[in-house]
Amino acid sequence: MSRFFLEHRLKAVQERVVIFDGAMGTNIQLRNPSFDDFRGKEGYNDILVQSRPDIIKDIHGAFFDVACDVVETNTFNSTRIVMAEYDMADQVHAINLAAAKLARSVADDYSSQGRKRFVAGSMGPTTKLPSLGHISLDNMAAAYTEQALGLIEGGVDLLPLETC
Repeated sequence: MSRFFLEHRLKAVQERVVIFDGAMGTNIQLRNPSFDDFRGKEGYNDILVQSRPDIIKDIHGAFFDVACDVVETNTFNSTRIVMAEYDMADQVHAINLAAAKLARSVADDYSSQGRKRFVAGSMGPTTKLPSLGHISLDNMAAAYTEQALGLIEGGVDLLPLETC
């Protein structure tokens, strides 16, 4: 990570309230993706970064249009843990990388002199809980690490663990 980008991130939070986007799933539903858009993985919204990047790009742009500073990647369910439920565990890196690159591209398009836009790599809670014995803490950490590597390679600025 370059010192330039780190300084811009810190400068933004020192100067103003930084506004994040929200409701990715709701916004996907509003755009009525077809059954075919899910490639047989209906319910797995994250696949749209590959099958319908235009929908995800439009959602990111709409958030920047209303003055958000940060958009989150469409990767809330893109750990090996959740993706295995859709027979997609071998695509963790590809989905996370594609989502991060897509969001980064939109953020860069909306960035201007004096107002940098940022990308957060969304990392959701998975469907397993170490506290209930569904998964070991080591396996959970490995799944988050694998996801994070794809998001970082794709250019995210930060990694929020959400709804955990």
